[in-house]
Amino acid sequence: MVINGRSVILSLTLLVFLAVSGYYLMNSYYLQLADNPDDVVPVDAPIPPGLMPSDQPDSIGKLSKDFFNEHRLERDKQRSLQIELLREIINNVNTNDAVRQQAQTEWLILTQTMEKEMAVEKLVMSKGFADAILLINNDIAHIIVKTSGLSQAEAIQITELVASALNLDASSVRVIERS
Repeated sequence: MVINGRSVILSLTLLVFLAVSGYYLMNSYYLQLADNPDDVVPVDAPIPPGLMPSDQPDSIGKLSKDFFNEHRLERDKQRSLQIELLREIINNVNTNDAVRQQAQTEWLILTQTMEKEMAVEKLVMSKGFADAILLINNDIAHIIVKTSGLSQAEAIQITELVASALNLDASSVRVIERS
């Protein structure tokens, strides 16, 4: 089997990009969790003049302050970049078959993860919670639930729901509440 230098560099670039984007996504997630709730600007706080055109609806400013919406937007942005890179590798005529197959496998895993995240988030919200975000990291699932208070029974219910949907052991599910 002959491996040319371009395919090795392309493979390494793909792996580095996926590792960096995964690190960035998880790091931004943990930094937002560490934020002090006292430092959060209230949703109803007025937007300083000059930061937003006056003809825009107020809902745009409110959306940008919501942890769940911000996280989804950031996650979607990172996933779009990953998918675009994989698409370029797959469609590049200079990509060898092994690298192309690896990129296709990564694309499939990424789309399956996206589907799982969306399905589990909808399942948790169907139990009466206002919002939820799922983060899957290897065999650990972190589910962040929007609630003002989570009882032990609700936490167990969410844990069992997530573990069942993802075919994981309940000890691999972490439930995090966020208001």
